[in-house]
This record gives sequence, C-alpha cells and structure tokens, in this order.
Amino acid sequence: MNHSIIDFNKISRALTDTIEAVKDDNNFSNTALEQLENAQNELQQALSFSLSSKHK
Repeated sequence: MNHSIIDFNKISRALTDTIEAVKDDNNFSNTALEQLENAQNELQQALSFSLSSKHK
C-alpha cells in the first residue's frame, strides 16, 4: 500500500467532526463514541508509522 496517497488530515477532521456530532446528540451511543475515539487513536498510530517509514 502506498501510504503517501492517504490524506491523514482529511480523515482526522472527519473523525473529529463526527465525534463532535455524536456528542451533540442527546441520545448518543457510548459504544459509538468509544469506537470513534479508538479509530482516532489508530489513525494517529498509522500516521506515526507512515512518517517513521518514510525516514528509513
């Protein structure tokens, strides 16, 4: 997989916007919020991995 074509910033913004929308919903699901936050953490790990592999 070519990591350079992944737009981490766009994905991060989409996750952040979605998390905020879920939090704004009075009937939000804790499970959904937890999964979105996990996805955000995994995205950060993927970005770190991508950056570290480019410098090898």
